[in-house]
Amino acid sequence: MHVGHIFLGKSFDQTAEQFLNLVDALQQSDLNQYVVVRNVALARRLDKLDNVIVGPVVRSPITAYCLMPPVDVVHIHDRSGWQAGLLLFLTKSIPFVLTQHEANSAEIGPLASSIYKRASGLIDETETNAGEHLHVYRSAADSQAASQLATHTLAAGGVTQGDNCRHSGHGDLSTVVLAKVEAVSRNPE
Repeated sequence: MHVGHIFLGKSFDQTAEQFLNLVDALQQSDLNQYVVVRNVALARRLDKLDNVIVGPVVRSPITAYCLMPPVDVVHIHDRSGWQAGLLLFLTKSIPFVLTQHEANSAEIGPLASSIYKRASGLIDETETNAGEHLHVYRSAADSQAASQLATHTLAAGGVTQGDNCRHSGHGDLSTVVLAKVEAVSRNPE
């Protein structure tokens, strides 16, 4: 699995240290990680880790979006990178996960609210268990894959009225695929 990380924090503080520890802990799993950060000192520390590719240092979410290679899921670690997540989702169909900070849930505007709703997963800022992060990444990637398969199946006319399944919007696309798979496995033709 290929996971991208975007962390646009300016200073090397406790949050940056937590981010560094997470990326380091995720090395133990079967992940290829690509990291885009704003802080030069953080980039240098990340560059010392094995199996972690550190992209160029960036200053904006637009640049982070442009420099993110094709990955299975992107984790946006701070609110200043949210726009990159939305762009990756809308233009490249890459699901994104947000780190949920207490301050995020206070007052957010319409754009931030839209981004928040489109996130494929939320991870609490206090969550330090790399296994939990990995679970959220895999769920987001699997959900996106099921959604794309369902869209392709619907476009190809693969789901018919006789498949006894429902489709009421984006959230139920995986239900359509599962119903189709179950119907085919029961009645192979």
